[in-house]
Amino acid sequence: MKYFFTIAVFGLSVFVNQAQSQKPSGYDKIGKFEEERAMVQLDGLWGIIDWDGREIISPRYQRILPFKNKRARILKEKRWGIVDWQGKEIIPPQYTFMGPFKDDRAKVSKDGKWGIVHWDGQEIVPTKYEIIGEFEQGRALVRADGHWGIIDTEGREIVTPKYDKIKNFQDERAKVQLNGRWGIINTAGEEIVRVD
Repeated sequence: MKYFFTIAVFGLSVFVNQAQSQKPSGYDKIGKFEEERAMVQLDGLWGIIDWDGREIISPRYQRILPFKNKRARILKEKRWGIVDWQGKEIIPPQYTFMGPFKDDRAKVSKDGKWGIVHWDGQEIVPTKYEIIGEFEQGRALVRADGHWGIIDTEGREIVTPKYDKIKNFQDERAKVQLNGRWGIINTAGEEIVRVD
């Protein structure tokens, strides 16, 4: 009986030693702590630890960009998403491109189309446009099916894409072109000079 107990204890000791040898003893890289968070790299993948060394995010992403407003962009299998301060995926990796956030919004691309997402994970503009321009005075040019329109910061279409060209607004007026003729619209999308 004593002999059997010794073998059992020895076997348990070997099992524990093997388990400990399989557990990572550290990271390949540990970044600088900012706001009690640091990026860590293991086997080419990135994660995040807190000030006490606890893993907020285990190393599983190809890239993690710095936190801003307690959100960070993440890249996994060539797709971008967003995680929150606790490591929860607010937007699972799904976009082929995700631009920097400005006024809590970012341009995203999927399947060759563009849209806009909010920090909280809400899709403000579905990925349906060929182009989304930069916002100026709360308006941005968009192109769909080869025609231009205008959206506001909430994603509403002020002007449904229908023009061949739209120039930038100046003094709350913009030139528009359709079928070779020029007209003028105001910021509400109303035609001041018609082009039909």
